[in-house]
Amino acid sequence: MSNAVVINLREVREIDARVFLSGPLGRVRLPQLEPGQREELVADDQEHTLFVVRGNGTATTGATAVPLRAGVSLTLPLGSSVAVEAGDEGLELFIASLVTPQAAEVSR
Repeated sequence: MSNAVVINLREVREIDARVFLSGPLGRVRLPQLEPGQREELVADDQEHTLFVVRGNGTATTGATAVPLRAGVSLTLPLGSSVAVEAGDEGLELFIASLVTPQAAEVSR
């Protein structure tokens, strides 16, 4: 008998992977941003990896702006942040948040 679990992330849009897995993977999200909508990611206590599933937009950190389109990914190490803004096509993202060893030790 298998312990496999299948979750349609397009239906639930967000899960806490720690319920299913051991290891550093925490929250997994599939946000859908409408044109002009913004979301800020801050890597205070966990790192984030963002993959563009579809659409377009811009990721801005400080004075640096990066164009986003399907297939582009960004990784935010601890202490960083990025503002993501959807372009005229909207933006669907896959975001995986990972607990780092430093953050895990602080929370103990």
